[in-house]
Amino acid sequence: MATELIMMCQHDGKFAAIRINQGHDFSTVIHKICARWSDLDPDSVILNYSLKDIEHIILDNDDDLTTMFQNAELAGIDDIMITVRDGAKFFSNEAVLVTPTAKSDTGKQTMIVDDDDVIPSFCSHKRVKLLSSDWSDGITAVGQRFEGGASEFKNVLRKFAVERGFEYALAKNDKVRVTAQCKYRTVKKCMWHVNARIMPGNEYFHILGMDLAHTCGFAVRTLVNPHATAELVADLVGTDVRGKHQTKPVDVVKGIKRDYGINISYHQAWWGIEKARGLVFGDYVKSFSCLKWYVGAAKSTNPGSHIELESDEETKRFKRLFVAFGACVQGFNQCRPLIFLDATHLKGRYRGTIMAATGKNGNQGIFPICFAIVDGETYENWRWFLEHLRAILVPGRNITFISDRHTGLLMARRDIFSESGHGYCLLHLKRNLRDHLKGTTRAYRERVVSEFVRCAYAPTREIFHENMTKLLSRDDGKVEEFLTNLRYEHWSNAFFRGQRYGEMTSNVAESFNAWIETERHLPITILVDELRKKIMNLMSERREEASKWGCQICPEMDKRMRASFNESRTWVVSAAGDGVYEVHSFPNVTVDIVRRICSCQKWQLTGFPCAHAVIVLSSSGKDLTEYVDPYYFSQTFRASYSTSIHPIPTVWMPERSVDEDFLLPPLCKKPPGRPKNKRIPSRGENVAFIRCGRCGKMGKHNRQTCKDAM
Repeated sequence: MATELIMMCQHDGKFAAIRINQGHDFSTVIHKICARWSDLDPDSVILNYSLKDIEHIILDNDDDLTTMFQNAELAGIDDIMITVRDGAKFFSNEAVLVTPTAKSDTGKQTMIVDDDDVIPSFCSHKRVKLLSSDWSDGITAVGQRFEGGASEFKNVLRKFAVERGFEYALAKNDKVRVTAQCKYRTVKKCMWHVNARIMPGNEYFHILGMDLAHTCGFAVRTLVNPHATAELVADLVGTDVRGKHQTKPVDVVKGIKRDYGINISYHQAWWGIEKARGLVFGDYVKSFSCLKWYVGAAKSTNPGSHIELESDEETKRFKRLFVAFGACVQGFNQCRPLIFLDATHLKGRYRGTIMAATGKNGNQGIFPICFAIVDGETYENWRWFLEHLRAILVPGRNITFISDRHTGLLMARRDIFSESGHGYCLLHLKRNLRDHLKGTTRAYRERVVSEFVRCAYAPTREIFHENMTKLLSRDDGKVEEFLTNLRYEHWSNAFFRGQRYGEMTSNVAESFNAWIETERHLPITILVDELRKKIMNLMSERREEASKWGCQICPEMDKRMRASFNESRTWVVSAAGDGVYEVHSFPNVTVDIVRRICSCQKWQLTGFPCAHAVIVLSSSGKDLTEYVDPYYFSQTFRASYSTSIHPIPTVWMPERSVDEDFLLPPLCKKPPGRPKNKRIPSRGENVAFIRCGRCGKMGKHNRQTCKDAM
């Protein structure tokens, strides 16, 4: 019997060639034809074909389809002309009534045909072609080859069963051979089976025998199929996981229902995503073994990089990794001597913490300097991180640090950078103060926090003490207790040692943490490489962006200077001599352009001319750019991105690491419950969602702004 035929279908003067094989049933043939002509209704299609001297042979069921294959083999042909008709148009407009017991000339019982049925038109639906419609063609004939081996064959078989709507069991299942049989082979004597095995001389799987005829009365299609496993889900969502690392199981459940018409559980979707991540990004354990190769490759392709991998010599387990690419090290020398420190948790199987040092470029953008992967945020790890950070910085350069008040970080900074100024993040201090005032009224807390902020921003010690007096005037002891171990030089402008360029918070570090949010769940080698690519793309984009600038000062700072000029246009300037001027701005201030100071203190605090300085320089005909710090020049910005981070081709990566490069993951105990992927809010942090007093729902609205219908 012929195993494959080409049907030359004709309908309304149009032709289409459709390939079918022995494994197809009549309903599949109808489905293929209706896919070519969208105006056809599968329930009303009439098919007939001609063979030699016999014309108008009816093709109406599975038996007719089998007979057509036999006739084609006897005739020695592999293509047949098929006439396709729409039954709704073929019959007359009048209903043809035939009694249920009546029989046609062929002896088959006929049915009542009603061509005037317009009920479906009252609830019409747009026809959707499922992405799984081609799965029914997965298993075609004996001799079919699967180059992916047993895994590809089982994946195709799984899809074939899901689309055809039957169940099977694997009688034999190994790397060499796979035999699938109908699940009801024993009970209903169904002989459906497919045998495949690997052929000598290559690694390909071939189908050696099969019988695709079911005699067990299996369902044509079911929404829930036991073969819609996590492996199938992983195969379907692999592309999505590669493009969107944080693919959600809820979205997968909805997407597979929409695109494939299959119902899967949340559990299946979750496991499918995990398996897809393993296929796309590799295994978590094997990723540690690739780390030694990656460190060597990164150093060879990116000269000047400082990358240190530390492991336990006895157990050969990973301890920590420090990464600073040469382009970042050289580029930071052109940025302000200001470093933001922070750490955030990783979300992979072995958890851990990523520490990062981030700078700020002349256009107020983040500049990644280095990062490290450690087991936790401890004093030892922070000290180790800062020791390597000190090794990549220019000796003698006075650095200012800004961070939160983590105990290990504060101690390590004092030990390694004792001469540097260290500013505490004002945002974290505000949250800590709110938490410390828990139990008081909200109005009181906000008043205290507001006065505390004024103390932090106070430019002189006189103004600081004036505001501190107001802060403590109505204090019941809680504020004074909060300030006991909070030294002024770490949070107040008036007492700060060093230059913090007006930066009062560690938002730059928080921005870096949010920037790498989607990469934090990846295996360690992939994580490091993804961060490299992200920083590489960032530097390339900014290099190209800066090449188009025509201004001498970075655009963001140029915009700030223009705003200062517009603010000061109405002020009157009086010259006192020797570069000293008085600005009548109500209140009046004194500006010394030689010493680059202003009595408002903003020029000294930010390192950038304030509005008073701008109007003085403009009125006296001075070149404004001569009084701007070179860190804000476009030329300096271009210099900070002049060096590139180079790619690391993983095609060089060996499939299996040698014994001396073998590295095990760290020992870690998995905490009970579902892993937490969302950040835990800091103590005293304002929660974004509140409970509405009208509808009772959590959200970003209250009783006054609630729009729910009650």
